[in-house]
Amino acid sequence: MNRLDDLMITLPANIYANEDYPDLEFVLLDYNSSDGLGRWVRRRMMKHIEGGRLVYYRTEEPESYGMTHSRNVAFKLATGDIVNSLDADNFTFDGKPVAMSWAHWINDRANENPEKTVFCKTKQTTIMHGRIGFYKNEFMELGGYNEDFRGYGHDDQDLVERAVALGFKLVKWGSGYFYRIQTPSKRKDGNLIEHWDKTRRENRTLSWKNLAESVFVANQGREWGKATVTKNFTEKVEI
Repeated sequence: MNRLDDLMITLPANIYANEDYPDLEFVLLDYNSSDGLGRWVRRRMMKHIEGGRLVYYRTEEPESYGMTHSRNVAFKLATGDIVNSLDADNFTFDGKPVAMSWAHWINDRANENPEKTVFCKTKQTTIMHGRIGFYKNEFMELGGYNEDFRGYGHDDQDLVERAVALGFKLVKWGSGYFYRIQTPSKRKDGNLIEHWDKTRRENRTLSWKNLAESVFVANQGREWGKATVTKNFTEKVEI
């Protein structure tokens, strides 16, 4: 939501950096942005949409940014066997030469770890902030991100800790595959209903309670990741 300044830098760079891997889809979720994201995509990124590399979805329902719901929507819309989160200010490279692209690296690690796997930038769950991946069917079995969480904070940690409790293995990305823009806090805070530090504390408390009660699958008994979106400016989709 309202992260066009970052995406203009990171999205073309990430598409280019992984162009050697054919079976890759970038899902861009426009979470009711008001900063002209859609106009920029129409002007600058249509060749990637037409080529099938990029899929652009827009929802006009949210009034503020919700980390867990937005991630659930994006992951459910993705068509690949493996889904990875990538924040608007994240790169899939650090600017130094690597032996293979990030997408190739993920594929190779998946071939070595065919089930119950978390692909992640670090094995320290306490500092797990973004850039995590799962087999899509296993993400669905985990119930996705917990939509009882509000706003932003502790969402990735909760998902990974639930997975680890169910016997998932953490497979760490190489350090050459992540780098990020240092986005000013004010740019991110403006999209939140409450300050992220408050919601992070509340979400962490709820996560610890659920883990203590062995509730490892989120969103049980309800539909989750629901949204009405427009795909590539023309097609209405409900999930």
